[in-house]
Amino acid sequence: MAEETEAPILAGLTDSDLLGLRLAAQVMTHKAELVGRGYVATYFARLEYSIQAELASRLTGIRALHGQLALEVDGVGEAQDARLVNEYLGLLIGNERLSAELREACRRLRAQNRAVGPGA
Repeated sequence: MAEETEAPILAGLTDSDLLGLRLAAQVMTHKAELVGRGYVATYFARLEYSIQAELASRLTGIRALHGQLALEVDGVGEAQDARLVNEYLGLLIGNERLSAELREACRRLRAQNRAVGPGA
């Protein structure tokens, strides 16, 4: 079975959900920077970039696969970083004001991270 990337996760979201997730990624990036967790900030900045690429592909009809970044926790950061990324995603999952589809996308992102993160 082929490994799933973030593209199908983001492609299944509405534009408004993507814009909401983009704002959340910006907030999480800032939050991580405030506590000195550069790796976590980079993860959410990559998520924001991927969201922008998805939105742009919808406007242009052109999907540039080479421009998409892997969003998995790849072992570069410390175990604490992987835990913090998943904790921040958990905050989004638990927010019942977000759509069920957006929360499910965050669950899928978190599941990817658990499968490949440090200590997995």
